[in-house]
Amino acid sequence: MNNENKYSIDNISKNLIENYRAVEITLEDFLNMDENNEEYSFEDISKIYKIDNLGVIEKLLSEEEKTQIELTIEHLNNIDNEDSSYLDKISTGQLIIIVLESKDKVNLSGFIMEGNGQVLFDYLTSLIGNDVKKEFNKLDEIIEELKEFKPYGKYFK
Repeated sequence: MNNENKYSIDNISKNLIENYRAVEITLEDFLNMDENNEEYSFEDISKIYKIDNLGVIEKLLSEEEKTQIELTIEHLNNIDNEDSSYLDKISTGQLIIIVLESKDKVNLSGFIMEGNGQVLFDYLTSLIGNDVKKEFNKLDEIIEELKEFKPYGKYFK
C-alpha cells in the first residue's frame, strides 16, 4: 500500500469490511434508522457503514464501555420497553454506525461514529492525524444517572 492512498476512503472501506465485518448502507437507510438525524451535516458524507455482528463489537469494546453497556441493558430490562429503537441498539452494544467524510471525495477528512467501540474509534482517529475529541454522547448522561441509582423498597437493602 503506498502512502498516497493510505487514508483513502476506498482503502479504509476495504479495511472496515474485511477486518470489522462492516456493511455499507445507503444514506436513506441511515436516515430511516436514526430518527434524530437532523443534527448531521450531509455535504461531506462519502460512505456509511454499520456493524451489527455482536462478536465483532464485543472485541472492539473497552472495559469501561462493557460496564456502561451492562448498566444500560440492566436499566432497559427494568422498564417496559418492547421497542428496539436505534438508540437502544447503539447504547446496548448491538450496533455501530460509521460515517466516513471526505471533502475531496477521495481521502478521509473526518468521521462520525455512533456506538461503542474504543478500538475502532482509536483506529479511525489515527487516520485523521490530529486531535479528535469525542463529542457529547446523548447516552452518557443516562449512564451516569444509572451509576448513582439506588433501588428502594422492601426487597432491597
